[in-house]
Amino acid sequence: MRRAVVRYAKTLPRRAPECGNPVPEVQEDRVSSDDRWLLDNPIAHRGLTGDNRPANSLAAFEAAADAGYACELDVQLTRSGELVVVHDYDLTALTGAAIATAELTPADRQRLRLQGTDQRVPTLSQVLDRVAGRVPLLIELKRPTLALNFDLVDEVLRQTADYPGRYAVESFDPLLVAALRVAVRKLPPHRRVPVGRICGLLRTAGPLTRMVGRSMVSNLITRPDFLAYEVDAFPSHLTAWWRRRGVPVIAWPVASPEREMFARQYSDNIVFSGYRPSHGQHLAS
Repeated sequence: MRRAVVRYAKTLPRRAPECGNPVPEVQEDRVSSDDRWLLDNPIAHRGLTGDNRPANSLAAFEAAADAGYACELDVQLTRSGELVVVHDYDLTALTGAAIATAELTPADRQRLRLQGTDQRVPTLSQVLDRVAGRVPLLIELKRPTLALNFDLVDEVLRQTADYPGRYAVESFDPLLVAALRVAVRKLPPHRRVPVGRICGLLRTAGPLTRMVGRSMVSNLITRPDFLAYEVDAFPSHLTAWWRRRGVPVIAWPVASPEREMFARQYSDNIVFSGYRPSHGQHLAS
């Protein structure tokens, strides 16, 4: 695993060290003007959920787009080759069917419904068609285990190639972040998008993954353009250190105006659920 990360890291751009310390330089423009939405537009966690609008459903993304909020969504690659928009690695809680997400078939998607509603498990292409560039998308790449297979990265970038709106990609998985950084830099300049690393308390992760994730040590190799950081883990000296070096921090998940006021003391934007924040307003300022 370490050899794979190092191999990808060798293709990443080098920056001069600060005072002999091998860390990124202070950067004032890590997010371009085209991607200011990452800082200015509150991001709806798995869409704007509510009555008959389950998380990661087309109805939730439609509602968020209608309200002008950017959308966060989770993407997994099935064995049949589909990119499905699902958070869990097992569909029991979502659909009542004991099926691993990786084993989901197109026929299953047509048959199953999300949490007793009329909504089906959508594909990424369906979400892209439904949102149609009206609002930006924050796409989290997920897979159940660390692996050296990067088909997920290739397929996400292939399907988003003609998307008419802005988007960014992110992952908890440091191998996927490294692969995304390499793949995005190979794209034509007009198609390059921000690449982020998700971090936090990682309570449900294994001991090694939790230790590496909380320390964010892999960021020194993968050099993410932004961090998504669990709100319950604030305040954090590590996120403050990265922010001083020009790496924006997005707090997740924020579930109330009070938590937003708390989160904005330590972050540049929020991923929210359960309420509707004011557009572009920093409540803690």
